[in-house]
Amino acid sequence: MVPSLKAAIRTFALVPLFFFDTMVQALRVMWIGRRTKDDPRLEQIIQGWARRFVRIPPLVMHVEGAEHVDPDRHYVVVANHISNFDIPVLFLAIPTPIRFLAKKELYKIPLLGPGMDTVGIVKVDRGGARSTRQAINDAARETYRRGYSLMVFAEGTRSRTGDMGDFHKGAARLAIDNGADLLPVVIAGTFDINPPGSILVYPGRVSVRILETIETKDLTFRDITPLTKQMHDQMSAIYEEMRSDRQNQS
Repeated sequence: MVPSLKAAIRTFALVPLFFFDTMVQALRVMWIGRRTKDDPRLEQIIQGWARRFVRIPPLVMHVEGAEHVDPDRHYVVVANHISNFDIPVLFLAIPTPIRFLAKKELYKIPLLGPGMDTVGIVKVDRGGARSTRQAINDAARETYRRGYSLMVFAEGTRSRTGDMGDFHKGAARLAIDNGADLLPVVIAGTFDINPPGSILVYPGRVSVRILETIETKDLTFRDITPLTKQMHDQMSAIYEEMRSDRQNQS
């Protein structure tokens, strides 16, 4: 069977089922969270949801650098963004519970919005006002209180070319504002799983490399710009190295 036909069969058979499953899981977390939002079963539901997500193409993951994560610490996880599959991949690859920033439009989807709120996904208004920054900081502190790290896509949006774009300063600012360390994570391979403009999902290999943490306890707002550049230069170089390794292996 040709790869595109096989991908079409899996896409049209499994994606609708997964969407239905997502709504069911949203109902489950809302039911469990009606008494407390700190129930450990919520994390189990997220992990199960992520595992089912990555089985759609399916994809095979290879993770390096898990030893850099201290499960007793909370981070601002900084990752590149090249695919819709990045979020489930990060949920599975990082050995500590994480939550992410989600645009407010997602909260308009019935069941999904309340479900995300229950598990601690942080709603973001991309207007960029100072009040939004304060709201994100307040939500971040609540995220850390609940025992999660907060994940940020450094480029702000998904790459349309597969190349790593410029980084926004929000991740560094968020970490410094809240006294959290930065945990850079580089993802390669998810771009080919679901290329921009394609509704099909393809099987493939995904590589995740977790880098050493960057401490922010002695940093101030003056360090935000150079820190952002430092992370971009480091992560971009590693990303290109990972892409080259993948091409040599194919």
